[in-house]
Amino acid sequence: MILLHIISDEEEQALEIVDILMEQNLLLEAVLLEKVTVRKKTKEGNPISISQTLIMGKTKALLFTSIDELLKVRYKEKMPVIYSTPIVHMDWEQSKELVNEVAKI
Repeated sequence: MILLHIISDEEEQALEIVDILMEQNLLLEAVLLEKVTVRKKTKEGNPISISQTLIMGKTKALLFTSIDELLKVRYKEKMPVIYSTPIVHMDWEQSKELVNEVAKI
């Protein structure tokens, strides 16, 4: 199991992504953090702040590639950042819900 993170420049895109992933049972549920401040450097080396939307959702690790490919096809011009972190421990009942409710592999 993983905690999927998707970072979008646009709130509307983030909402659309959540709807698509949940519709296809690729994500159990999602937490959206709007107006997350991302700090990075420009090409010139100057620090800037950018407002983005962060999606976090639980899914199965084996679905990551399918989700990544789906997003690449749909958002090839404005691909959001996507990565995951492993879920090491989880409440047993919540774990069963994730296994039963997310797409079968």
